[in-house]
Amino acid sequence: METTIPITLIYPNPDQPRKQFDPEKLGELALSIREYGILEPLVVTPRGDRYMIIAGERRYRAALLAKLDRLPVRVIEADDRLVEELALLENIQRQDLTIIEEARAYQALLDRGMSKEELATKLGKMPWRIDERTSLLNLAPEYQKLVESGKIGNSEAFEVSRVSEGKQALILRKIQAGELGTYNKLRSFVDGLIMCERQEAIFALQEFTPEEKASIDLFKLTMRNIQSFVSQVENEEVLKKAAFHSAVRAEQLDLIIKHLMRLRKLVLAGSGIKDAMEAA
Repeated sequence: METTIPITLIYPNPDQPRKQFDPEKLGELALSIREYGILEPLVVTPRGDRYMIIAGERRYRAALLAKLDRLPVRVIEADDRLVEELALLENIQRQDLTIIEEARAYQALLDRGMSKEELATKLGKMPWRIDERTSLLNLAPEYQKLVESGKIGNSEAFEVSRVSEGKQALILRKIQAGELGTYNKLRSFVDGLIMCERQEAIFALQEFTPEEKASIDLFKLTMRNIQSFVSQVENEEVLKKAAFHSAVRAEQLDLIIKHLMRLRKLVLAGSGIKDAMEAA
């Protein structure tokens, strides 16, 4: 039911998940409300002779600044459990929510018994996105603050959150020192730390058998040949003619590229594990 009621009969939810409201933005909203009024009704629920806000506390605060007497509201019947759920969902859908605030809201709903799949459906997201966000709560509190202030990027925060607090400082030191300048390097280093923590590092120093050593030598020789080939085909015109007259098929090149990409992934993983072992 939509109606208007005196602002004196409306009060905020004391358990509202959102605690901080930017005074400057509230002032801007108050100016807009003075000129245009409240365009979207607040959602409230009866509590005795008054009405508690479920959604729209920011508009309510701005309306107080604008000195409005009455507010448009949509009145619904809701018990405390539903009020909490709706308040959390309303906060999650705000545009200015930080990813840490989003993670806390997700976790609060999960703690109340909502399944990950149900939450994902309500929000129109994939279940893995819920996991990705809630994993950020594994960050040490001081690092969560750095994420909220924008001093740690979202992708970096997710990678750092994958390891225990004891290893998080190490990763951030390396990021700040410029040693993990790309996402692939960061991911590989974190993977290496995780493997070390599980005591499954596959690059532990050890003696190689003659067969293994021969394979490694062949690998090194192949890589040198590839490097030599690449350095010799820098002349684009010569390369075009050679490619036109060669018996090489596009499918062969695709296969080479596919295996080189796989090799690159393995090399990055190996480097990450070695770096992690040296840093641990």
